[in-house]
Amino acid sequence: MVYLTVQSGKSSNSASEVATSKTVSKNKHKGSSTSSSSSSQSSSSEKSSSDDQSSKFAQSGWSSDQEAQLASFMNRFGTKMKQKYKEYNGQESIEILAGEKYPDDFNNRTFKMCSDNSKKTETINIGWDPSLKKDYDYHVVSIFNCNVGNPEQHITYLFSVHDGQPVALVDQTTNGSDCMVKETANQEVRTAFANIFEGNN
Repeated sequence: MVYLTVQSGKSSNSASEVATSKTVSKNKHKGSSTSSSSSSQSSSSEKSSSDDQSSKFAQSGWSSDQEAQLASFMNRFGTKMKQKYKEYNGQESIEILAGEKYPDDFNNRTFKMCSDNSKKTETINIGWDPSLKKDYDYHVVSIFNCNVGNPEQHITYLFSVHDGQPVALVDQTTNGSDCMVKETANQEVRTAFANIFEGNN
C-alpha cells in the first residue's frame, strides 16, 4: 500500500475542489476554396493523429510509469491543498469514511454521473480496468482518496478513460445507495492527468 506523505493540517479547500473556469471559443474563418480544402485536410490529419493516439493507449493500457507520474503529481497536489491522499495499489482495497470501498464498489453499487449545473443524473457503466480492454464506458486506471477528517467527508479521484479520452472523475458521496460522480472542476488535476495520459510529461 502506498501512502503519500504530505503536510498535516487543513485549509478552506480541504473538503472541496477549486474550480477554475475555462472558456473555449470557436472562430469561423472565411477564405478561398483552397484555404478551406487545406483546413479540412489539416482537421482530418489532426483527427487521424488523435485516433491513432487513442488506439495506442487502448492497446497498451495504463502503464506503471504513468501511475508513478500521477502519484508524484498527487503528492505535490496534496501538499499544496494540505490533504493526504492514499493511492490504490491494485491489491488492497481503499476504505472510505463514507463507507465506500474501492474498487469493490464498482461491482456492488450503481454509479451515476451528475453535474453542478443540472439536477439530472445518468447511470454509467464504470469499472477498474488499467488494461483498457474490458467492456466499460469509463475505464478507471487509477484511484486516489483523501479522508478529510470530518465524518464521511472525502475526496476520491477516479482517473478514468472514456471514449479514448482522459476524464478525471471525483466522488464526494456521503449518503444514499448510489455513488454520485462528476468530472472534477479542478483544472490543475484535469490538466495533469491529461498530460500524463497523452505522454506530454
